[in-house]
Amino acid sequence: MRRILLILLSISVIAAAAGTASAGRRSLSYRLPTDAIEGLSFTVEHRVQTRALELPPEAESYDTAGLMADLADVRTSVQGRMERTVARVFRDESLGLVTRLVDLQGSVDRGTGAHPAVLQGLEGKSVSMRMLGSGELLGSLGWEHLAGATRGGDLVRDVLLMSMLRLPYAVPSGPGSIPTTFRMRVPVDPLLNLDQRWTMAWTAAVAPPDCKRCSALSWTATMTEAAVDGHPARPMDSAATGQGQGTIVLGPRAALVAHDFVIVWTRTVRSLRENDTRRAEIEQVHTITGRVDGGAR
Repeated sequence: MRRILLILLSISVIAAAAGTASAGRRSLSYRLPTDAIEGLSFTVEHRVQTRALELPPEAESYDTAGLMADLADVRTSVQGRMERTVARVFRDESLGLVTRLVDLQGSVDRGTGAHPAVLQGLEGKSVSMRMLGSGELLGSLGWEHLAGATRGGDLVRDVLLMSMLRLPYAVPSGPGSIPTTFRMRVPVDPLLNLDQRWTMAWTAAVAPPDCKRCSALSWTATMTEAAVDGHPARPMDSAATGQGQGTIVLGPRAALVAHDFVIVWTRTVRSLRENDTRRAEIEQVHTITGRVDGGAR
């Protein structure tokens, strides 16, 4: 028994040493200006394809066919700018980053042609994220100000998160890849949390020829997502799997130059009754194609 304990202790020490070594060799972190406002531009397109797997009996008296036709294939695009600043530096050297959305424009197409999207509920709204320089998200506030039926917070949530995607410990080089795994939680509102797990592989990429002394990193990812809405008026849950890929270009001091990305979620959403039995169920394929431009060179 004593020998087993010694072996377990040795393993723990080795694991801790390996973790310390990995942390010690981190050489890649975003450069964020202090005492200044950093401007970024972005564009993002969402395509959501929805089909009903089960509808409640009480829906039979309604035009569910027309409703599902409106939801079958919806494309929404949004363009705008982000203004962000480091509002606070904490004792552990994590950063309080506040990002504000401005100059938003967009369109929505339900298969009959594009129409202007109503985005007034998002204009001027901000989100505060506590992050490490690597992009690791420690906590965030303000998402509830983007949520709501007329605000469209889901249209900008991903592009906000992709503007500071968690980086590997170094810029990859050669034919190999650098693995990264992490968990991301986003408190959409006090009763709804999105819990995602990402497994990524980072590989070397080629920076644009006009970007002097820049570094480029490509990534692929598999993801899972779970969400539970605890509001008594809308009990729901969802589960999803995802695939993603992208390329990040960093300037000579690791300032963000650009991030192009594509994420595809296959999501099953269930509406629940008061006794937690299934009321309805839909399946969605959600494709997000976006780009964030930092403009640094």
